[in-house]
Amino acid sequence: MTSTFIKSLVSWIAGIGSHPDDREEVRVQKTLLIAFAGSMAIMACFWGLLYLYFGEPLAASIPSLYAAVSLISIALFAKIKNYQLFLVSQLAFSLILPFILMLTLGGYAGSSAVIIWSLTSPLGALVLQGRSQALWWFFAFIGLLVVALLLEGQYTSVNNLPTHTITGFFVMNIAGMSLTSFIVLRYFVGEKNLAITMLESKHKWIKEAFSAYVSPNLVTHLIQHPDELRLGGERRECTFIFTDLVGFTPLVEKSDPATLVTYLNEYFEGMIAIVFKHEGTVSKIVGDAIAVMFSAPVVQKDHAARAVACALDMDAYAQNFALEKQKIGLDLGRTRIGVNTGTVIIGNIGGKNQLDYRALGDAINTAARLESANKQLGTRVCVSGTTVAQCPDFIGRPIGSLLLKGKTRPVATFEPLTKSKSETPNISDYLEAYKLMENNAPEALGKFKGVVEDYPEDGLASFHLSRLNSGKSGSTIILPWK
Repeated sequence: MTSTFIKSLVSWIAGIGSHPDDREEVRVQKTLLIAFAGSMAIMACFWGLLYLYFGEPLAASIPSLYAAVSLISIALFAKIKNYQLFLVSQLAFSLILPFILMLTLGGYAGSSAVIIWSLTSPLGALVLQGRSQALWWFFAFIGLLVVALLLEGQYTSVNNLPTHTITGFFVMNIAGMSLTSFIVLRYFVGEKNLAITMLESKHKWIKEAFSAYVSPNLVTHLIQHPDELRLGGERRECTFIFTDLVGFTPLVEKSDPATLVTYLNEYFEGMIAIVFKHEGTVSKIVGDAIAVMFSAPVVQKDHAARAVACALDMDAYAQNFALEKQKIGLDLGRTRIGVNTGTVIIGNIGGKNQLDYRALGDAINTAARLESANKQLGTRVCVSGTTVAQCPDFIGRPIGSLLLKGKTRPVATFEPLTKSKSETPNISDYLEAYKLMENNAPEALGKFKGVVEDYPEDGLASFHLSRLNSGKSGSTIILPWK
């Protein structure tokens, strides 16, 4: 019952002087001001009756006048709806009338320092006008305190209030002003806590949203350093990884949907965890393919090295994953990976209702073509020369200069290797054969035959042997396929 009454009262107050076009903030301010004026009028009536009871009719007339003027101003505001006039008049009454009341009662001590109620003026301005305006009202309050001090002892009027009554008014004035200050501070603390909660909620939303694409550590860094998150379009050098799961489409046609989706999700979880480990950004997942970028949204000086290390870890994981699933009858193919570095345009692409943070440029297409080139080359991972050039500790072997479909210039390409793999006889023999082929030496054919005979599992060596057997030579490889 009480709750319903309070709600009805607040609703009635909010309707006084309101306008259909008012913003929610203005509605709240109008409601607060009317509640402030009304409550202060009630308190003023009480104070006036007390002074009248103790034989001080002049002192009693001042709070009574304040109550009457406040109620008239509320009625006037309801009629003409001039909020600024109503606000300024209320702040002015609250500032000046306690000062006048103090003069009529004979000064600070005789009035029980009733001027302290003038502080409601800057406090009200702080809530209803803002900090800058409230500062001027506060200066006015300090000015009145100084004037009252200068006039102390020069008043012609005194009061006949008993000493214990003056002391009681002191307590009531201090208690009343303390309560008012506490309410204002509580309001601002509530607003601050609400702002903090909203900010934390926003940060949580950003973290949850970006964590699906970007390393969680990187998301935390972005929240702490938002200036590094430049989402407008700009040119930037980035490194890209494209992956593709071989034979996935035929597998979809013959596999149980629930089982296949479960295994595919497991595969993606492992691959994406590796991306996040190296602080990459998942740009897109299409079917069984993953597109990853480094140095966006946050610039990474070592983006090329990160990408190569990430590609090697993804390759190792994908091989082990495929072997494990083959043991239970799921024939997953190998994962092909392409890595390339280049300058692209990055930013939000799309319409106002749907945005996609992505990169645009030829460097992305080249990474995708290198991924596809593994199919002909017999490799699993292809890294462009532009990426290798930025990796001083790169370990790998040359594949050749690939003339990709749609390109006019060949792309120097390498196969990254682990340190242990690079130190095997297989690789040293391959490098000797490659050097001969690169120099168009006739001995290259025989050398590659020996490599393939000794290491038949070396798909890249088999590819070069096939080229040489068909009459081709040199290290420039034309790949007409996408």
